[in-house]
Amino acid sequence: MDEALALRQASTKSPSEIRHRIGSFSSAASQSMNELEARAPPTVPEAAAYRAPAPPRPPDARTSAASSKDRRPSNNRLAKRGSLRPTSPTVSPPPSVDSLLLPIPTDDANRMLSLMKRLCGRMRGEVEYQSDPSTPWYEGIFYIDEDKGSLMFDSGHNGPFHITIIPDLRGCRVVPCEIPDDGSRCLELSSTRTGVEIVFRPLNSDDIDLWLASLLCWQQIQPPGARLASTRGHNSSGLGQPLETRKRGSNSTSHSPTIIKVGNVMLWDKGAATSPRAIVRRPSTRDLRSGSTCWRRVSCILQDNGEFKLMTENDVTVLSVIDLSQLLRSAVQKLDRSVLDKDFCIAIFPVYSATSKQLSIFRPVYLALDSRVLFEVWFVLLRAFAVPELYGIEAPTDQITEILDHNIGFDGQVFRIEKSIQVRVTEAKLQAPTPSESLYSHHKERDRLVGNYLAEIVLDGEVRSRTAIHADTKNPFWREIVQFRELPGTIPCLSVVLKRLDGNLDSLAHQVQASLGLPKSGNLTEVVCGAIEIPLDKIEKGKEHEEWYPLYDDKQESVGTMLIRLEHTELIVLTTQDYKPLSELLHRFSTGLTTQITQSTPGMLRRLSEIFLDIFQVSGAASEWLMTLVEDEIDGVGNQNSMKRLRFSRRMKSNESSAPATDREQLVRDMSKSLAGEANLLFRGNTLLTQALEFHMRRLGKEYLEDILGDKIFEINEINPDCEVDPSRIEKVEDLQQHWRQLILLTTELWDIIRASVDRLPADLRGILKYVRAVTEDRYGDFLRTVNYTSVSGFLFLRFICPAILNPKLFGLLRDNPRPRAQRTLTLIAKGLQALANLSSFGKKESWMEQMNKFLGLQRQSFKTFIDQICSVASDRSALTVPASYSTPVTILGRLSPNGREGFPSLPYLIDHQRSYAALVRLWLDVHHKSAPDSHVFEGELEEFHNLCLEVQRRSDDCMAQVEMFRACENDSVVTNDLTENFEKASLLETFNQSYASSAVWTENDPYHPPDSSGSDGDEVGKAAQRSFAREGSSLRHLSDGLDFSNPIGTIRAKTKSSKEGRRFLSGLIGSKKSKEGSQLSSTRHEKNRSKEDEGSRNIPAPFCDTRQNNDTNSRH
Repeated sequence: MDEALALRQASTKSPSEIRHRIGSFSSAASQSMNELEARAPPTVPEAAAYRAPAPPRPPDARTSAASSKDRRPSNNRLAKRGSLRPTSPTVSPPPSVDSLLLPIPTDDANRMLSLMKRLCGRMRGEVEYQSDPSTPWYEGIFYIDEDKGSLMFDSGHNGPFHITIIPDLRGCRVVPCEIPDDGSRCLELSSTRTGVEIVFRPLNSDDIDLWLASLLCWQQIQPPGARLASTRGHNSSGLGQPLETRKRGSNSTSHSPTIIKVGNVMLWDKGAATSPRAIVRRPSTRDLRSGSTCWRRVSCILQDNGEFKLMTENDVTVLSVIDLSQLLRSAVQKLDRSVLDKDFCIAIFPVYSATSKQLSIFRPVYLALDSRVLFEVWFVLLRAFAVPELYGIEAPTDQITEILDHNIGFDGQVFRIEKSIQVRVTEAKLQAPTPSESLYSHHKERDRLVGNYLAEIVLDGEVRSRTAIHADTKNPFWREIVQFRELPGTIPCLSVVLKRLDGNLDSLAHQVQASLGLPKSGNLTEVVCGAIEIPLDKIEKGKEHEEWYPLYDDKQESVGTMLIRLEHTELIVLTTQDYKPLSELLHRFSTGLTTQITQSTPGMLRRLSEIFLDIFQVSGAASEWLMTLVEDEIDGVGNQNSMKRLRFSRRMKSNESSAPATDREQLVRDMSKSLAGEANLLFRGNTLLTQALEFHMRRLGKEYLEDILGDKIFEINEINPDCEVDPSRIEKVEDLQQHWRQLILLTTELWDIIRASVDRLPADLRGILKYVRAVTEDRYGDFLRTVNYTSVSGFLFLRFICPAILNPKLFGLLRDNPRPRAQRTLTLIAKGLQALANLSSFGKKESWMEQMNKFLGLQRQSFKTFIDQICSVASDRSALTVPASYSTPVTILGRLSPNGREGFPSLPYLIDHQRSYAALVRLWLDVHHKSAPDSHVFEGELEEFHNLCLEVQRRSDDCMAQVEMFRACENDSVVTNDLTENFEKASLLETFNQSYASSAVWTENDPYHPPDSSGSDGDEVGKAAQRSFAREGSSLRHLSDGLDFSNPIGTIRAKTKSSKEGRRFLSGLIGSKKSKEGSQLSSTRHEKNRSKEDEGSRNIPAPFCDTRQNNDTNSRH
């Protein structure tokens, strides 16, 4: 704010008020509070420089403070404490969590979240309030002065006008309660800083949620010098009776909850917010404008009642209490590493809480774990206490319903809907927004479109993935893919935001940060260039869709286009029992069914390999399945029909052959000549075995690669050496020998690291490689001795270690692609190591690499020793070590009912077992469609598999048909009012830009303070306030009319006990549809008008809908 304006406003306040506003504890401030109790409130705004007599009235607020005589010793004690330890170090404030210290009961938590984001601490309305149970209720208008951060009162025509009830709302405490006399709902508001406590209720009962949402925004702002309040309970003044918190499965008997698990996690600290707008609008992830965002270590406790407590590291202060039983399981998700640069990050999204009857968190909470095992343990535990989304088709009536009580059986078909979205951001092409700017850029100056660009994928209002940064370009090319799984049944809001990073990316410090994956702060600034909203409801499910989408800036002007390919999949997943016959059939490995399925489904090898591996990983049969494939692979070399060919050892000893002995001997001689050639082709092609084992090695060996290769590859990328040894590429021929010395040195160092890592390779992988060696030696050992080593290295180096060196970004060893010279160096190193693994040398084909032969000759024996050590693992692999941390989630899993275990991720690797079966069935029938049975003739196990798939898919199709039928009926009878629109109409670009604060005096140091904002002059406060309050009241009333969060009534029934209030089915399946009958806040006329507006703004990018939804009705897509 302008300095002169600030001084002028400060001069209009008395000294006692100024001390009170900044939180003074002096005796003068205490005396002013006593005067507040004794005198009548002034009849003019407190900003005026004079006072006027007022008619006598009861006191406008009740204070819980003691007399000044009792308080003076306390003030002296505070001053004395400060003087006793003048050299005490500054204690860092506790981490900031967008969460309430205690959950707040509410009828609809999603509605409350949206109101908080819309209101941003603003509110005005007619109320009646009471400061003491013995005093009458006083009627008038409450409003929040956003500039002062105060709660004001205007009694009406006869005055007094603009009385300050609570001077500073920051850190206030608001609690919903009931009046004991008539049971009506009200709000109890208290200020711990001033000791003021009141109870008020809006004259319009629908406004109580609006007031609660606004005051909650102020409650979360910590005043300067304030400490977090205790959560042991609220000292009620007796003005109202607090509402009881509603929890799932709560019993009348009181008992202390049992602690399930205690641990330490890293919490993403966004820093203390300084304005109500920042509370709900600032980015929940990284924010380069705020220097206080960082990871902080905290303690956490999970209890058996579903409460998840976050505390400071010393377990002194409770930061947040999250009631998991009020969230859907889809609210607990893994966050992509690119967002906050953590591999093992858990995100808790409160927006996915259709069952919630109380509000505990209102923005996402991000937790990071130190290892994969700890991540999986906490991920499973948090999901175990959340609510699964299960639906059913009742057997007698064929009606679709939602299953709320998972402890009782259901008579009918149970299913769930698994939604996933895969997005590939390929490239962007930027253009100047106006011809004048483009002409201006044609001068000798640098093209203003050239910059450092990245793209952020925003799902339901939160950043879920970021691409790498492409520097010095106006046509960035990424081609990065990200997949979001386990999403709720509602249609999500998907947006892509293009950003430019202004700053010096070439400095060494930022290069180090880029490789380490640390936040790139410093002197970098993120500038939003444009955004895209992708209408998922208009994209056909299950099929890839690629399109050039237009980019629009905040002025709705086109700034370019972006090529995006996406796939929106919705899969019906049945119960474990439904897939049991299919599972038993697939686990008959001797029949070779998986190989037959692969051969009968061309073009799906990679996808089938991943599905089969997931299925057998969960059942613990992955190694046995892979070993069976090894035998089939070796016996099938050179024969396309491998399933009909007998194994080598059985064929040579068979007594069933009627051929004479001479023919047998000739067969052996011919076979011996070709065995050497076959051995050289072994495991070189893409087969079910090679693809599945490649997936298996990447999954089990991910930590192994990071441990042994991560540091060295990072070092090479930092050094960025010039090791070019190809004479046709080198710039200076005289540097060739120097390049060779450096290349051989780096190759030797990397090989020394690899050969010393035998004991760190997972034992499961070593057992499979040992079996590969044994089988190949049995077939080819007498004819080609090197096969004992090349058979193992064909997997370990060709498909695991060398690809990781060539593409460290793909394997998670670097955040971005290596620098050009470092990439060339890594390519040459991988070329040398692969030649070592093949026991070969460089010759005429690559004669320029012949100097590497010296290294290969020196290290050949050490390579053989390395392979021998890899395969020297115990044959008895039945006793595999299971991490002790898994015992807790396994125990919790055993306590869940069969329905509660549906969709429960497996340990390790968090695999959804039933979803894998559903994906396999759909993939098979997409190729072999049931509408053309005559074109596909199957025999034996393959025919049985096909028939089982048809039966399972028939039931899945019945479930989907009921869902689609219900959706179609509701589309004709309800008004579109998508929950995601309610969240995102508040301007997505505003969330990413610097417009998070008001023009209040107390927020002048707010980093989100909007530019060029100023307050009103002191003499104009009263008039301006009246005008703005009238406008604000109208807009808030329109907001109340326009928002409808009530659940539709419809014809869908929820299977639940009579003592429970069932969540409506549509909130899970079509949460974007709202019933006109269930609306409590909107009239039919308002809903019709809103639906027309939404039809026009639905396809406009969400960042701009809030400001243009009433006048821009043109579809962009």
